[in-house]
Amino acid sequence: MKSNQLSWFLHNAGYPSPGDFTDLFVQLLSFAQTHCKQMDGITERFCREVKHLTQGNAWLLLTKEQSLPEHHVPDATAICFPVQFYQRPYGTLYIAADAAHPGSPALPLPIAHLLAQTCGLLLHLLELSVLIEGQSRRLDRQICGYLTNREREVLNLICQGYTKQEIAAMLHVVPATVETHRKHLCQKLGVHCERDIPLAAYHAQLLTP
Repeated sequence: MKSNQLSWFLHNAGYPSPGDFTDLFVQLLSFAQTHCKQMDGITERFCREVKHLTQGNAWLLLTKEQSLPEHHVPDATAICFPVQFYQRPYGTLYIAADAAHPGSPALPLPIAHLLAQTCGLLLHLLELSVLIEGQSRRLDRQICGYLTNREREVLNLICQGYTKQEIAAMLHVVPATVETHRKHLCQKLGVHCERDIPLAAYHAQLLTP
């Protein structure tokens, strides 16, 4: 995502203009895209990236950590924002005081608030990517045959959580026919049970969430 595209998106979403901080958000998004499938220490690396990109003016403390590093103990002028995605908390974003203007934060409050929201969103996406990547490693990820239109219909309904009986009623077929399509899907997607069908289909780019 380019800087002008991000500015347009933020403006139309009702967020304050990031101004000189556009590159900060662009680089955070780029970091998440580049490292989304790395499973080891990705959240800790993300925290270091936040600190680096803000030149040490903001640091992210994850909930699982018990204490701040000694040199990051907030003083009376530091402010903090919760970092979460919907109801799932991830930690706290601390903003240092502005050395040139005592009593003021080093980042404008609207930018700090937006940064906390962005961190929550990206941590959520990184968490999901790690989960999906871990689960998918046990799959073959190979498509063994072309899916028919009816198999794609059944696939989409399975991924939406419908039961065999519900799918049969929606497609006006008997449950045995749905079971046949389900077996074909398992064979073509290289999985052994129905619960793995959505994951295999996602990795085969046959569906999007």
